[in-house]
Amino acid sequence: MNLRNILKYMLLSVVALTTVVGCTNLDEKPFTFIDPKAFYKNENQLEDGLASVYAQFRKMNADYKYIMRIECCTDYGQPSYTKDDCQYINSWYDINNASTHTFTNVWKNSYIVINRANTVIARGQNTPMDETKKEILFAQARFLRAYSYYVLVRIYGGVPISTKFTEGVSKDLDIPRVSVSEVYDYIIAELEHCEEVLPMRGEEGYEVWRSSKGAVQTLLGSVYLTMASMEDNMDYYQKSLDYNAAVIASGKYQLMDKFTDLWYAFNPNAKNNEESIFELQFTASPGQFNNNHTMFGLGNSITIPGMGFAFYHRYGPSIYAWESYDKKDERLGAFITSFMMNDKEHKFLPSDKGYYPGQENWLTATPGNAKYYDFQTSVDLALPCANFYMLRYAEVLLNYAEAKNKLEGGSQDALDKLNEVRRRSKLDDLVGLNQQDLDEAIFLERGWEFIGEAKIYYDELRTNRLGKRLKAFVDKGVSEGLYLFLPLNFIPTKDFLWMIPEVDLKSNDALVQNPKNISDAL
Repeated sequence: MNLRNILKYMLLSVVALTTVVGCTNLDEKPFTFIDPKAFYKNENQLEDGLASVYAQFRKMNADYKYIMRIECCTDYGQPSYTKDDCQYINSWYDINNASTHTFTNVWKNSYIVINRANTVIARGQNTPMDETKKEILFAQARFLRAYSYYVLVRIYGGVPISTKFTEGVSKDLDIPRVSVSEVYDYIIAELEHCEEVLPMRGEEGYEVWRSSKGAVQTLLGSVYLTMASMEDNMDYYQKSLDYNAAVIASGKYQLMDKFTDLWYAFNPNAKNNEESIFELQFTASPGQFNNNHTMFGLGNSITIPGMGFAFYHRYGPSIYAWESYDKKDERLGAFITSFMMNDKEHKFLPSDKGYYPGQENWLTATPGNAKYYDFQTSVDLALPCANFYMLRYAEVLLNYAEAKNKLEGGSQDALDKLNEVRRRSKLDDLVGLNQQDLDEAIFLERGWEFIGEAKIYYDELRTNRLGKRLKAFVDKGVSEGLYLFLPLNFIPTKDFLWMIPEVDLKSNDALVQNPKNISDAL
């Protein structure tokens, strides 16, 4: 669906009123052929409109194609199956083609979030309800809109900014791109407003699954860290440090004592826990479940009660990344590397080089990542509902550590924050690191902590590590004969941008395509 059709859809159906489920009680309620000016007549209708923004944001960020690509474009993910041609993602094949092998769903889904948010804000202005509650509701929509632009700007660069509800399908649809700096200025201004309006987590009965002041400050810390590392700007590092310090000082969040307790696969009380700052909500209902459990499972012949009825392991954590963990690192417990089926043990062995069933009957190419899995909901797991983290406290500590180290090389304060994350995983403290070594240690910790959470690509790109690490990873895999590894076709530079999907480019006469990227030397 292109931008023009998205806006047309928004006008005809106003908004697909979809609600967030489980503890958030969100159901899909499509309303079509209703006069948009009839909305929103009361607080409940406006809440339903906001729920549709949350639901679309969830769809955008939990889309298995987005997660698969964002992970498989790094050295932390690799193809585990031929479905969706993951081997071409891994080898960066045909990346200058705007019609194939790009983030086609991201553009579409992001602008649906943005337009739903615009609709709620514009149509809700005259809704009769408490004005303070209304401003909080609008601030949630603005947070989700700003977050969507943060995803877009890091993938495509400067993008069109649409803030008004479109009154007709024939006007205001050709929206030109603005610069990268203008997109970041807009994101920051929106988030600064949200910071002033949104309550802290759990305050005054405010539900913990909603975006909060802590989520806004965490996102601002991330935004400024990205800008700082792209431009080597010390003022931005200071801004990032300040926002992360505010989240820490709030006392609203802390690391879970045990890493595996973060994940619904192992802990039925994992959702919206004390480490969670903002997460995508799922439930065992049609249209509301998390199908990453299926898409990134352990092989489609597994029929173990409690593990699921169907799996298609399109990609998984890379074998080399799995091998890089310290053997006493408790984060290894989040990987699935063995199970019993039909009285036979199935065990992952890196020596199989991804070929399956392998020496110990493993059914796919890589370990499983339980961050996606739900072993709790039912025996058959037809509707798995593990939540997905967007922001959690470990990221705040590592963002703080990186910014502090950039400002004060080898800072003990930065090292303390890094070691706080390491201690949770039962690793020894690091001591006496200089600025360069501490920076590298923080980066490595991010990989071990966030593998599978759609973050590592952005960290590798902004710190100018992506191309170097990717080349070493793919070259090693090819030389050692790993399953589905193909020679690397392209080495991205720090300023790499993906092409705008062709269908969206054609729908907007004001859009200008990104220039074709030039690879570093292969």
